[in-house]
Amino acid sequence: MSKTWTFEVLDIEYLTANEDLVKINLKAEHINRTTLGISGTLDLSYEFSEDTMIEMLMFRSASGNADSYQLLPYRIPRMQIHDFFDRFYDKMFKDAGPCTNFPVIETKARDYQFRKAIYFNRCIFNNDHMPNYLPGGYYKAKVVISGEADWSLTVLFQVESTL
Repeated sequence: MSKTWTFEVLDIEYLTANEDLVKINLKAEHINRTTLGISGTLDLSYEFSEDTMIEMLMFRSASGNADSYQLLPYRIPRMQIHDFFDRFYDKMFKDAGPCTNFPVIETKARDYQFRKAIYFNRCIFNNDHMPNYLPGGYYKAKVVISGEADWSLTVLFQVESTL
């Protein structure tokens, strides 16, 4: 079954509890008249450990008003970050390609160093691994990382039906 929707990135929000360990400067950037990508840097000054956890949450609003977003059942429960990359890397990051220097994970995530400045240069992410049906509206996909450094990224996007 093919997707019944398309999406456009509207904005990126981020928070960090310790800018000495995590510096974030990401934004949605027009690639052409109809396409937005993600550009900027994620500067990690620490290495992920066995105590580094990640979870992903999804929220939806029909109107886009800040106080109207509701938590959806689409989520990745809290798990150790290396296990997350081992399980979901191919679905989420593998197609990013030359727009980023994010590590290309070919073995196990524990084999890689993540402590570095990671750049994103007009990266476009597709919806191939998302549900086939999403109702139109405004969405927030929130990634929460905890452990040595607590930080989060929230991508705001709009979904439109293709039917």
